[in-house]
Amino acid sequence: MTPARSPMTAPATSVGPMKTGLQRSALLMRALGARASAVWSQLSPQEAETLSDAMRALPEDAAAEQHAVQAYVASMSKLPATTTGQPASFWDRLSGFNGAFISSLIQDESPQVVALTLSRLAPDSAAETVKTLPRALATEALKRMLSLGDVHPAALKGLELALSKRLEQAQPDHTQSGHEHVARIFDRLDSKSEKSLLSSLDTAEPGAGEKIRAFMFTFEDLAGLDAASLQTILSRVDRAVLTLALKGAPEPVANACFANITQRAGDLLREEIEAAGPIRRSEIEVARSEIIEIARALVKRGDILARDTEDELIE
Repeated sequence: MTPARSPMTAPATSVGPMKTGLQRSALLMRALGARASAVWSQLSPQEAETLSDAMRALPEDAAAEQHAVQAYVASMSKLPATTTGQPASFWDRLSGFNGAFISSLIQDESPQVVALTLSRLAPDSAAETVKTLPRALATEALKRMLSLGDVHPAALKGLELALSKRLEQAQPDHTQSGHEHVARIFDRLDSKSEKSLLSSLDTAEPGAGEKIRAFMFTFEDLAGLDAASLQTILSRVDRAVLTLALKGAPEPVANACFANITQRAGDLLREEIEAAGPIRRSEIEVARSEIIEIARALVKRGDILARDTEDELIE
């Protein structure tokens, strides 16, 4: 992903005296090259885009670039030393989201872009994202990361700009109701705890259980999805995860999953489930939670339709 470029202005025959701070900054950043990465990281996406356009518009002039560096060094030597707090970077902010949500932002990008994104995320966040990416894309992106060299700061800032715009459009709504907040907690509980707590909460607050359930997406809800939605989810689930999740799964869910993969794939999956032997319930719940996270991210993006099977469609 690259930011939209403004039309380039024809370069003048000579740079001449720098009359604007933007021109001086553009010359300085061009002269510093990759050494200016710390400066790029402090710019907002809009500032980076403006500066990149200014750099592209300037003609080649090594003497002017050198003069810009000397002027900057001279001006900085006159400033008093100050200490300021380091603001959180864009990548720190992005790493704060769950892996399924980050995956939804980048899964349509090239393996190289995905590799660059993963390389900038915090390790835990990158690992969660890899788990929810389509398997082929995740493998190719990891392979690209093995040989990922230095990235020009302007290119990296362009990626930040594109992702930040997408983040603004796609990030979860923070004006959730109290019932929706509680539903997000229940989404992450194992089925036994979920049923017990939901029943207790409904007793203490009559009607609360029904309202919370309306916001929830559970493993059992997979059985009520249309074929296209379920196939979209299954295409993003690792086979090993699906094997664990379907161990002892409710019959409607298992039947729905097997009905939306090829017969050969279904036969192999049944064999793997049988060969797995006894599995701890905690491992099964983790696998099912991973599938739920993928489903919720797809619902949030509008890629799949989550609806009650009793909510009939009227032509």
